[in-house]
Amino acid sequence: MKNQLLKAIAEMPSSAAYYMGQRDGYAYKIQGILNVIPIEDVKTYDYVLKELYWWLDMYNDSFVCEMGWV
Repeated sequence: MKNQLLKAIAEMPSSAAYYMGQRDGYAYKIQGILNVIPIEDVKTYDYVLKELYWWLDMYNDSFVCEMGWV
């Protein structure tokens, strides 16, 4: 399993790795916001979360295209 994972990473185009890193960064930011704010304040951060999810989706789509899965 470990060798297959390393092989997949080695064969991944660098542009796909870039998009994967950006996507994971936005997922981390979203998770950080959701962990910090109380449930009552989610509406206050609605616009921030929508923007971050938009960027996450955009980088996810770019990653999929660079991997040739479309």
